[in-house]
Amino acid sequence: ADILSERGDLDKALRLLRVEVLAAFERLGDVRSRAVTLGKIANILSARGDLDEALRIRKEEELPVYEKLGDVRERAVTMGKIANILSARGDLDEALRILREEVLPGCESLGYARELLVGRANAAIVLGKRNAPGDREEAKRLLLLALDAARRLKIPEAEQIEGMLRDFE
Repeated sequence: ADILSERGDLDKALRLLRVEVLAAFERLGDVRSRAVTLGKIANILSARGDLDEALRIRKEEELPVYEKLGDVRERAVTMGKIANILSARGDLDEALRILREEVLPGCESLGYARELLVGRANAAIVLGKRNAPGDREEAKRLLLLALDAARRLKIPEAEQIEGMLRDFE
């Protein structure tokens, strides 16, 4: 399914995930792997523009599993994906609230540097879209923090963040 998805055959990948993979994990009672599969389904639905169903899956089916399992990292990642969907739907205030109150504090408290810099960059993108008074300054501050972390980690995202910063100049 992952290979099909990467090749752009989203219909086949979605069908395989729903019919074969999801059913197998349900039979096995493997709730975590089922949640991961639901996340892959939500990714495909988002890519196809079915944001309502992707959001429903993330909120109602995937997120509760990670909360029940106490998987703080996956919860934070899923909340970030929920914020991305909300942003794509134009609900910028709610997307920003989730990033500020859920994703960034969770990543910071757990010491997840890469997830934190991605969350900061995503928050900057939402701030740039919203463009309310003070948003550009906050976006630039977040991007500078993200860039510093990306350079420390020596990851290629540093170049992307530099490009984003140029857009805020």
